[in-house]
Amino acid sequence: MGARPAASSGLYVPSLDGMRAIAFFFVFVAHAQPFKALPGGFGVTVFFFLSGYLITSLLRDEARKTGTISLKGFYFRRVLRIFPPCYLTVILVSTLAAAGILYNRESYASLVSAFLYFSNYWNILDWGNLPAGLGVLWSLAVEEHYYLLFPLLYWWFIRRQMDRQHQATVLIVLCLGALAWRCYRVLIWHSSWEDIYEGTDTRFDSILAGCVLAIVANSRLGDRVPWATKHAATLAGSGAMLIGACFVYRNAIFRDTVRYTLLEIGLMPIFFFVTLPRASFITRCLEWRGLRHLGQLSYSMYLIHHTLFHHFYHYYRPSVLLAAEILLLTIAYAQAMRICVELPIQRMRSRWSRRAVVVPIGPANKSGEKVLAS
Repeated sequence: MGARPAASSGLYVPSLDGMRAIAFFFVFVAHAQPFKALPGGFGVTVFFFLSGYLITSLLRDEARKTGTISLKGFYFRRVLRIFPPCYLTVILVSTLAAAGILYNRESYASLVSAFLYFSNYWNILDWGNLPAGLGVLWSLAVEEHYYLLFPLLYWWFIRRQMDRQHQATVLIVLCLGALAWRCYRVLIWHSSWEDIYEGTDTRFDSILAGCVLAIVANSRLGDRVPWATKHAATLAGSGAMLIGACFVYRNAIFRDTVRYTLLEIGLMPIFFFVTLPRASFITRCLEWRGLRHLGQLSYSMYLIHHTLFHHFYHYYRPSVLLAAEILLLTIAYAQAMRICVELPIQRMRSRWSRRAVVVPIGPANKSGEKVLAS
């Protein structure tokens, strides 16, 4: 959710900002009770897939240019991107709730799970809900676990000099393992849908599926897949039909087990299509300036929108007009966060990047690989 290459980067794909905005729209409409017109969980799945695709693309690009990846640099960039908006939102919302300005009935003890990014398991263990509508942070916990662990796996790929085919095979096996684990949890343990929906152990494949696409069919990194490129629009349409069929078929066991895997399969050709360099009508729509800007605001919008629903829906009857007003407040908050927090941090990161120099690893490195000294 928080991954986004800089606009100046060769990996920046404008259409993915549009995809990010659409994913947020799914989540927002689903939370705008009683308007259950869209499956909000699908929006979260798109966010997961997108994070996997972008992070893996960035790591691949770094490894291609330097021969390795800087774990220290990666974690530092993630901290600067993820922590400030999240922590500022949690502190602001908690302070306003404690002052009685925002409606709240929950315990503040659960805030520790927000700051340490394990609110998903805090919810699963039923230790209490986050206050004032901050429960949506569970998905950030899942992504943060991915940010913590996947670079280590990718670093291992590089150390083993594993080619892309074998890298993808490892990730696909892990995805199948997640599917098998979900089936076991649902059929043997009878785990609830909430436990399956929010657990990192049951949802990590939604992120790894994006990683697989970034490794095997990444047109921005020069991967050539002639047949898929020729039939990209047809494949994307087939993916959309598969996703639609997943929501038409109503079965609890299917929903909590196989559906996640089928959604990931459906998203692959869609993302492949919208990331192709060639323009299409759909790509141009996704690259519309207003939609891209909303996509750039989507992280902070996601952080605050449920708090606003939680507060206003307690005092006022839900309506389309009220939901529209909440959307405007959500956009205003995210815009303020972007101007006051995110853009200054981006400028600071850019200055640090310009100061970084590329140096040889050392005389023992016979391959001539280089690393980024920071």
